Amino acid sequence: MPVCKEPFGAARDGRPVDKYILRRGALEAEVLTYGAALRALRVPDRDGKPVDVVLGYDAVEAYETNGGYVGAVVGRYANRIAGASCLIDGRRVSLVPNEGGKQLHGGPEGFSTQVFGVADAGEDFAVLTYASPDGQGGFPGNLALRVTYALTDRGLSLRYEAASDKATYCNITNHAYFNLNGSGDILGHRLWLASGQFTPVGPDSIPLAMARSAAGTPFDFTSEKPVGRDIGADDEQLRNVGGYDHNFVLDPAQGLRRCARLTGDRSGIVMEVWTEKPGVQLYTGNFLDGTVPGKGGAVHQPRQAVCLETQFFPDSPNHPEWGDILLRPGRRYDCTTAFRFSR
Repeated sequence: MPVCKEPFGAARDGRPVDKYILRRGALEAEVLTYGAALRALRVPDRDGKPVDVVLGYDAVEAYETNGGYVGAVVGRYANRIAGASCLIDGRRVSLVPNEGGKQLHGGPEGFSTQVFGVADAGEDFAVLTYASPDGQGGFPGNLALRVTYALTDRGLSLRYEAASDKATYCNITNHAYFNLNGSGDILGHRLWLASGQFTPVGPDSIPLAMARSAAGTPFDFTSEKPVGRDIGADDEQLRNVGGYDHNFVLDPAQGLRRCARLTGDRSGIVMEVWTEKPGVQLYTGNFLDGTVPGKGGAVHQPRQAVCLETQFFPDSPNHPEWGDILLRPGRRYDCTTAFRFSR
């Protein structure tokens, strides 16, 4: 079948934005060239009825003003970097802040704000590209990025590939907000994580340490439990960020492995997250404020969706002792995340 492509308006600067509709079996996804955003993902529920399991918007303007990175590919460095600066081979590099004195998700000109090109597309895949210039967000190096969305028999795969002509940091993820019921809150969703440790943060969302044991705390998801069971507990870490917005340290293993399982309590849809990264950020939409209507006029409120962002740890560019994650010339960033569905 031919590629299904539709116009989706234009960005503020006049650049046209397109929507690609991918189909495979009972699965259907919509991908925008603006921010390489996943706008929709339709999955059959326990009765075979299609459910759109991600939040999204009906117009480009909403993606430009929402502030929640809804569905977008984020980078050059996903998550927060303290002081909007980082260390590269012992040299302090200034970055562009966009959250107080911090940088979040690559800064004000991060990937989520860019219009991507499309190098190739078919019935069930699309390959999006972007050239990030030297100095964008403060990061050194001209970085060539390639993001491949592909529907498989089991779900949706995202492959991120990048190369730079200077040593730089690269940490790319997708900021999809999942609601496996399609509507309502996600407090009844059941979650399991392949992690017994999380990264504690201060009120500024900057890590206090690389890892802390989750045993006996609201952060213990080693046995499946409802997302909302402990979210209101009297816990300093929950108070610091208004709920869950924390990195979980995955069990050390090489290659693509399962890191999370989320189950919609009403739909019966089960989603597994598979990754090659060492961490996954659990975020319960604490800062969604309902000011920008979603698809069909839906109101996006806190606890209406959950994000599971596979990643390197937040603020790692200031902690070389946490591992060498510099992308150097001649090396290639190549990471895959897969969302696999069952009923």
